[in-house]
Amino acid sequence: MFWLQQHVEPATEGAEQAQTSAEHVPIIVQFVNHYLGQYAYDFEMKYTHPFWTWFLAKFETTPEAAFGPYTPENAIPWYTVMFIIACILSVTIIWILKGRLSQEEPEHGQQTLELSVLTIRGLLEDIICSRSSWPQRLRRASPSR
Repeated sequence: MFWLQQHVEPATEGAEQAQTSAEHVPIIVQFVNHYLGQYAYDFEMKYTHPFWTWFLAKFETTPEAAFGPYTPENAIPWYTVMFIIACILSVTIIWILKGRLSQEEPEHGQQTLELSVLTIRGLLEDIICSRSSWPQRLRRASPSR
């Protein structure tokens, strides 16, 4: 019975280590927040913090309890930085492939791009629009189907 108590301390230490490693911020996000974080922090404190303070006071909580502490180091979240990087990469790839698009003789890159667009459209129809009238409107609006 005592052998169970011996494993409690290492388990709690492992849980603490896992939590600190789970909060690791990518280096690109640290770089963005180093140079742009102060401007985003000033904007948040001037415009969004008063709104969230007023709104969350109705639920007897604070913005810090809901979102964490407001600091310049976490002013721009990692998912926002990654989304912007993904958008820039997508636009760059489409811009590179745009010059080689041909309706009569599509190349492999164009076919891959068209397949990607159709796959994303299908995902949007399946996930977002499964119970609304959007899929019918999308099918009527698209000339390729």
